Amino acid sequence: MSKIREFVSKGVRLIVTDTEAGARPDAGPREKEIPAEAFEAPPPRTARSAVPASVEDFAAVYQEAGIELPAHGYGVDKVGEMLESKRLAPLGKEVKATAVLAALEAAQVSVRDVIQDAVRRDGALDAFEAAKEREVQELRERSDARVKTIKEEIERFLREKNAEIEGLKQAAEAAGQAFGQLQARKHREEERLYEVVAHFIEGADNPITTSTASRPAAPAKPRE
Repeated sequence: MSKIREFVSKGVRLIVTDTEAGARPDAGPREKEIPAEAFEAPPPRTARSAVPASVEDFAAVYQEAGIELPAHGYGVDKVGEMLESKRLAPLGKEVKATAVLAALEAAQVSVRDVIQDAVRRDGALDAFEAAKEREVQELRERSDARVKTIKEEIERFLREKNAEIEGLKQAAEAAGQAFGQLQARKHREEERLYEVVAHFIEGADNPITTSTASRPAAPAKPRE
């Protein structure tokens, strides 16, 4: 609960009374206290807000909450302008309040209407803040969930690619081992062929090459 709502929830005791200087003698007694019940109002319609959190002018927030200026035109903004006018701004707080109250009485406006307008706007701001807080929380939850999903996708991708890399390494290693075994078998086969042919052709003229000794191909000379 905001300070202003907490304040009015207990009722309001007005600073300026009908005995203050400047009061109109024919205006009747001014309100000295306003009960909390006078400020009861339905909550603003801002469970969700289309107004961005970056809004600079809260007029859009008040409009979205359904807050309208009192029919007599004297809301908290107008009274604020009156208090800050060139004529009243340099004066003391109570003097300014007395002057504004006199003006409100002349316009047949109750000060409780002004306070009620401020309370409603404060409630709209609280609801707007709560709505944006929910939006931030929901966005964080969605973002966290998406980040988790992306991390899982990355981990799964890395596992798959690491498995692919390992498979490629194993395939290359297996191919290398198979090639080494092929070379060994080839060597043995060439030795066998060499030995068979060596029975019929002199050593240097043996056309069979082996890995231990490469022999240039030459016309074979059969043994006589």
